[in-house]
Amino acid sequence: MRPTLPLLALLAACGDAASTSPGTSDSTDALTSGIVPATSTSGTSDEPTPTTGASDTSDNTTGEPATFCDQLDISLVAHPELAIYDATHRAAFAAYFEQLVVTTGARVRLLANAGTELTLQTDCLLPLGNAKDDPVLVYGEGGVVDPDAPAALDCLLTALDTYTSDFDQGNFYFSGLLFPVLELEQWPAPGASSLAMIAAYSDDVQDNIYAQPGLAAEAYLRIVGEQDRRRIAAFTHGDGASKLEIFGLALSDKSRHYERDKTELIPALIDFVPTAVQLCDDFDYEPPFQEDPPPGCKRIDVLFTVDGSGSMNEEQTALRGTDGMPPVFAEFTDALLSQLTDVEDFHVGVVSPQEAVTLLGTHRDFPAVPESPETDCGLPPGQRWLVGPSPTLAADFECIAATKSGTVEVTAYNTAEALHNPANAGFLRDDSLVFIVIITDEETHDNTLATMVEIRERMLAAVDDRLDRLVVLAIAAGAGVFEAPTSVCEGPYGKAAPARRLASIVASFRERGSFQNICDGDLATSFTAVLDDIVSACNNYDPVP
Repeated sequence: MRPTLPLLALLAACGDAASTSPGTSDSTDALTSGIVPATSTSGTSDEPTPTTGASDTSDNTTGEPATFCDQLDISLVAHPELAIYDATHRAAFAAYFEQLVVTTGARVRLLANAGTELTLQTDCLLPLGNAKDDPVLVYGEGGVVDPDAPAALDCLLTALDTYTSDFDQGNFYFSGLLFPVLELEQWPAPGASSLAMIAAYSDDVQDNIYAQPGLAAEAYLRIVGEQDRRRIAAFTHGDGASKLEIFGLALSDKSRHYERDKTELIPALIDFVPTAVQLCDDFDYEPPFQEDPPPGCKRIDVLFTVDGSGSMNEEQTALRGTDGMPPVFAEFTDALLSQLTDVEDFHVGVVSPQEAVTLLGTHRDFPAVPESPETDCGLPPGQRWLVGPSPTLAADFECIAATKSGTVEVTAYNTAEALHNPANAGFLRDDSLVFIVIITDEETHDNTLATMVEIRERMLAAVDDRLDRLVVLAIAAGAGVFEAPTSVCEGPYGKAAPARRLASIVASFRERGSFQNICDGDLATSFTAVLDDIVSACNNYDPVP
């Protein structure tokens, strides 16, 4: 007998032993009413609280389930050693997939895999008529669950539970998610909405040159979502899983991450059901036309984080326009203001990636060279930033952007902390659009100071958790793509090492993050590539949301 819908909520109340996680109380009433308490740990104000799904889940004339997207393909990647294979959890999984079938009316397909580069091999789907090499379970369609699907799911969960390998422990989650995508012609279906579900023990531990959250998110968006974020989202569950959480944030605003020590798996599944339904509901969603467009930005605050190590001399020269070269930043601001004629002024600050130094620089060669009258850039007392437009902007920027630092940079961390340093108060205005520019030729080495999620949250907190106030540009060495990662590259300014961690942080800002490969072109090309993004962000910005 297949589980009924209220069973999922009932299981939450009694299944996850002694759990007092959010979302377990009154869960039966919450599930049947379509309103589920939010328990995700990754919510910020730029990401909506889990929605209740569509207001109408059936056709008023026929009573049949309404079809939002035609197909919903779900990749389930689960660690074999998790305590999620008992009868209670198995019933919860079955109830979860049944609810998606019944509520959306879509063709719901499932591909289950351990966290490994090899697709799970079983005989579980042979009774359903699948070929030996077809691991895709069609759980139901048209609002009706295939009567054989729950048994097949139970068999797949057993296969995950008993998975063993001499190569891994089933904790290579990005590989378990994406290798089937790369290898199976039938997965996913073109045009389908797709959901990545990762039940992890901790974080992804493969950590080689391609198993990075930024590369994984880019590949999933490109191959599975066909560059359409409306069609994809991630459900991730694990302890200390910053990489998994960043992966989901980079995919979609509907992604949700749950820390296992705060929310057990069954309450997390309950919490996520409406969001998964909304993913299907929003398959072809277009924002409504705005008769009264927003007023746009009047002020822009630009924060530069400029790598001052010895290998960055050529990049700094190009940025500042010294040695007879045209000043890239000055040319960029001229081009920007020519399109944003309503902008009244902008602030420009520069911070070094030197650890423990988050002051905006006011002196040349800071922080390696102590501040002195000889290195003073002539800023007004107490002001650690430039104000433009100004006839002396190019010369002033040439001075403060001439940073010098050591060889171990905490680039992303310092970027976030500079926005919060009280000594920099006044740089950020309450009504400004904030443009962050990070220029480096190597990785950010701040993993011992903060997680990628914490750095992202600090940047957002500086702009009142409004993603629409922020544009982030990183100019650094790219890491290639998931299928073909790259190592050290050589470009116009010499060699550069891939900034995989930095790229992942930037990717988590989705459309508001841009990563330009420093080896693919000069700095002028990188700034030109992001010009339209800044103009669009400014034109669509409302200082009073």
